[in-house]
Amino acid sequence: MKQTQSDKHTIAWFKIADCVSRGEKERALGVYRLLSHSFNDHAVARQLEADIYLSFGEQELAVPLYLQAIELYQKSQRFLEAVALCEHLLTMNDSDLIVRREAIKLHNMLGNPPKIHEHVRKSLDLILMTGHDHQVQEFLSVLRGYSDELYEYGVEYIQK
Repeated sequence: MKQTQSDKHTIAWFKIADCVSRGEKERALGVYRLLSHSFNDHAVARQLEADIYLSFGEQELAVPLYLQAIELYQKSQRFLEAVALCEHLLTMNDSDLIVRREAIKLHNMLGNPPKIHEHVRKSLDLILMTGHDHQVQEFLSVLRGYSDELYEYGVEYIQK
């Protein structure tokens, strides 16, 4: 019985891919809705739904679903999946400071200093372009919440 269930899931995944490749959005979403009832993983379900919308060029519908998936991944302690989605969202909108802050938090949890520093630099560049000093101070406060070292890195970057 378990093999039959797995075969049905595999067929459903391929059916979704087939519908997407043929440009059949409503059919793809219909198959997704049927498949999602058998998921035990709400984060993957949200991500798949977002992927379907994005594949049809509907970024405005995909982004909130990706954000839900990030939240669900974090709740289930799957930080690598969450940060991967943050990076994906940043490829779509490089100036999204909210997602960039989330990426900093997640990379910090995963112990990835090069990516943390990259996102800190890009965030500060974006904030400094707007000329809002209060945002700089707020961002530095967020960094201090992670570590004094990260705060110092941000201060040194601003002074350069």
